[in-house]
Amino acid sequence: MTEKKNLEQKFVALRQAIPAIAQKKYTENVKYKYLRIYDVFEHLTPAMNKEGVNFEIVAETASRHYENGDPMFYTSFLQTTRTGERTVWVYEADLTVAWTNADDPTDRQEVTLHALGTNDGGPDKAKGSAWTYCLKYYLFEKFQIDQGDDDPDNNDLSGVASGFQQAQTVQAAAPRKLSDAQIKRLHAKAINAGITEEVCDARIRGKYACEPNEMTRAQYDETCAALDKAAAERDKEAFDDVE
Repeated sequence: MTEKKNLEQKFVALRQAIPAIAQKKYTENVKYKYLRIYDVFEHLTPAMNKEGVNFEIVAETASRHYENGDPMFYTSFLQTTRTGERTVWVYEADLTVAWTNADDPTDRQEVTLHALGTNDGGPDKAKGSAWTYCLKYYLFEKFQIDQGDDDPDNNDLSGVASGFQQAQTVQAAAPRKLSDAQIKRLHAKAINAGITEEVCDARIRGKYACEPNEMTRAQYDETCAALDKAAAERDKEAFDDVE
């Protein structure tokens, strides 16, 4: 008779089942490769079915409120662009997700994540963006899924000498600003750590005396590592609270 696994043991099995997911290039309009939430589910769902693990969002709670106490999920602001002004919608909330051992429904864990997203296509798209990035990066960190080379700018280094010579060449090149994809990744890590994009940017300006996209690669990596650590500690506190 096979000994039943508890939820923590099943988490280990899930992590072993998905050591890495290769990034993809989805469109010719975006030159770099990346992963979507559906790529994660494509690999994670079969492993969860095999191990008997259920995952669901069980609560959506406003993290901000109006003066009268009503929940505030959406705000908006006007952004000036080259083609004129546009309305940007902001969604922000705390999502509670639950993991349940199908072999023992009393073996259950809940985690609260902070979701924040923006979109100029309407409030529903802002919510979709927030949920997608929140869950995707939470699952990446939860199961330590290797995404390979997650720096889109590395795709532009073809033809440069390899190894130590390549490192010297890149370092000697004229400094350039971080890409939009890198800043988006940075903000996703901040959200996963429970920090808004605005607070994240303000801390960067205070620490490095520059705009976020003007950081050096070393400063960028240092900031990402600090956000990953903050997210891990936040998840641990959440687990401790439900024990």
